Amino acid sequence: MAPNQDRFSSLPQSLLYTIVSLISFKEAVRTSILSKSWIDIFKSTSNIEFDEVFFVKDDQTYQIRQSQRKVFLEFMTLWITNHKETIGNKFSLRLSMPEKAKRVVRKCIAFATRYGVKDLELDFCDPKLDCYLSTNYINHEALFELPAHVYGHTCLESLKLFSCSFVEAELLNFHALKEISLGWMEVKLTTIKTLLSNCEALESLSLKRCWNSYDFDLGEENPRLRKLIVDRCMFRSNSRYFIVNAPNLRYFYYSGLNNNFLVMDVRSLVMEEEILDFCIEFEGHAIFLYKLVKDISGASILTVCNYFFQVIPMGGCFLQMPRNSYVRSLTMKSSLDQKELLGITFLLNSCPELESLTIELGPPQIFLDYDLPENFNSKRFWTDHTKTYKCMIYTLREVEIKGFKGLMDEIRMLTYFITTGKVLRKMTINIMEDDVAYQDGTLDSYCCDITKTLMIHRASKDLEISIC
Repeated sequence: MAPNQDRFSSLPQSLLYTIVSLISFKEAVRTSILSKSWIDIFKSTSNIEFDEVFFVKDDQTYQIRQSQRKVFLEFMTLWITNHKETIGNKFSLRLSMPEKAKRVVRKCIAFATRYGVKDLELDFCDPKLDCYLSTNYINHEALFELPAHVYGHTCLESLKLFSCSFVEAELLNFHALKEISLGWMEVKLTTIKTLLSNCEALESLSLKRCWNSYDFDLGEENPRLRKLIVDRCMFRSNSRYFIVNAPNLRYFYYSGLNNNFLVMDVRSLVMEEEILDFCIEFEGHAIFLYKLVKDISGASILTVCNYFFQVIPMGGCFLQMPRNSYVRSLTMKSSLDQKELLGITFLLNSCPELESLTIELGPPQIFLDYDLPENFNSKRFWTDHTKTYKCMIYTLREVEIKGFKGLMDEIRMLTYFITTGKVLRKMTINIMEDDVAYQDGTLDSYCCDITKTLMIHRASKDLEISIC
């Protein structure tokens, strides 16, 4: 075959249509420059994503941003006017200030239902708010209302509504719905219960920045629920209960306030992955966290935040929790502050069959003011080789450190894993991309310094260390 021959031109059109439908909409548009036969292929993609962020840039002046927004609205209008396909898989629209473009928004949504999409996503929240309000909780009103004709589109399998209100009773027509995500608006508990009990195919529920749900009490058994995400929601309640009874729940993600709850009870028999990210201090309920981890300790993949490490030691005798034999992959978000070390001990002791450990290093976040035991020496914590965890001897094969800065506590931690990990095979050190992390301003020499520091006896002859 000649070196300059266009191989794409020889592919059948049906295959090209399949290819553009398997990549993102943005990348599909870019394929128009590949060859002459690709100029219009991207228009046949079955996954359409209109995202304001691709057109409007924050670093521009107000006048330029308004011009970019106008171009974006014109692009959407032109696309849906000229589109000729009749069936689609996904339609996604992300647009801030929808009230200023109601006509275009309604045309887009009408196009999506006429197009026969199975996955519909409407996101009208301001993307900048998610960064600005990482720990602030403000009750937002929905900026747009789901048009009535959408409720007749009963073939939907996935529905994502952000700052887009809806009529609860009308959602019951979505008998094929498997996944629903709601965010940036009021979502009542009665709405959640209605969805779970009436949408017979529903397996995944995601709530982000929702509010006014009062008690999050899903105590009635929900055997179909497989995935639950609760991300920085505000629940207002007098009794403060968070209860989920989903025996087949496999994935549980919780991020946000935990001083809302006196009881947090998640019941599952087959949990595979759980992520706990408590970002706001509450009054030291260590038993609360102990019970939560114990109830869902069957997860094979676990992620916990540094708040967990600071609270759990306050449980006293509960540090003798029976060892968990299920966790195989563990991610710890930590600053290695001395107030987190006992919590790290607790967790490593509770995972005797751990195979993969990831430590995400970040800035110190001190939530609680408590005194460490009198005989506790934080400087000797990682050098005390009498403290050996079962996983270090038999199962732990991979360790990854993210955000490494070369601080003394980090060096001590690495030294500990290298000199005690008898079956370790791979250690990856991801250096923090920050001038502070480099002692002389160059990554190469900094990596060399780390390598020299870690030229110590390795407990495992098979261990390979990479720095990136």
